[in-house]
Amino acid sequence: MRRSALAVAALLAVLAASAAAARRRPPGGIEVAKLVWTEGDVQLAPLLGAGPARGDWQRAARGDALRTGDALRTAGSALARIEFPWMDVTLASAASLSVPAKAVLSTVLDEGRAEFSGPGRDIVKIEVGPGEVRGGGRLVLWHTAGRTSATALEGAFRVRSGERTVEIKAGQGTFLVDGQPPAPPTALPASPERLKPGAEVGYVRVGHPVELRWTAAGGAIRHRVELLSLEREEVLLARETGGSSLQLQIPWLGTFRWRVSARDGRGLESRPSAPGVVCSVDR
Repeated sequence: MRRSALAVAALLAVLAASAAAARRRPPGGIEVAKLVWTEGDVQLAPLLGAGPARGDWQRAARGDALRTGDALRTAGSALARIEFPWMDVTLASAASLSVPAKAVLSTVLDEGRAEFSGPGRDIVKIEVGPGEVRGGGRLVLWHTAGRTSATALEGAFRVRSGERTVEIKAGQGTFLVDGQPPAPPTALPASPERLKPGAEVGYVRVGHPVELRWTAAGGAIRHRVELLSLEREEVLLARETGGSSLQLQIPWLGTFRWRVSARDGRGLESRPSAPGVVCSVDR
């Protein structure tokens, strides 16, 4: 409850500060978030003035503000992390997200995959296809070609479409096709196992590919590989593959964790696997 109250207070504070700042500059949306990490080609289309029109897509960089009315998109193999006062959003490759310039603040996943993480009972409303999602914890959403899937990794979320609302809790997911209500909650796919390199560190020269392997669970049609630092949970880079191995080139020196999750034919994503460890060295 305390974290939820703090998140609400932060939201009110940032909206008040941004509204005051907006009065001191030409109208063009209210700043509500910051782009804190980019890997690959990430682009931003800003709102133009007080109207609904957006400007041309332009290269985005860490530290750029995201304002109401703006849209953000990632190219293939790119990744972006957006930090709101009340939640973090990790936008996967070939995905797009926008923040409509409306009286009620919401976030729209226009296409692709995004992971949302926020404390408390209710993060800001997320719109996706014909549905909307509210709740708190960690949530993965996929939206492609009239189909949406929602995976609760932590916490609980309410997925609504039309007159029907389905609640999913940690370890559950649901999916919906445009024009139909959400499916009943169902267990997530099994996580991949037996990562190599695993707990024993694997070494690779910086700039050279390292082969990552795992054992796929039954029913998986795609896998997502993520690279993280040793100390933090923020994803540094991610790749998709249809197989059970991947050649990954790490552009930085250091020791990293890596993990993999599976996605089934319904679009539901497993919890991430136990991590493996890889060290990128200069010789």
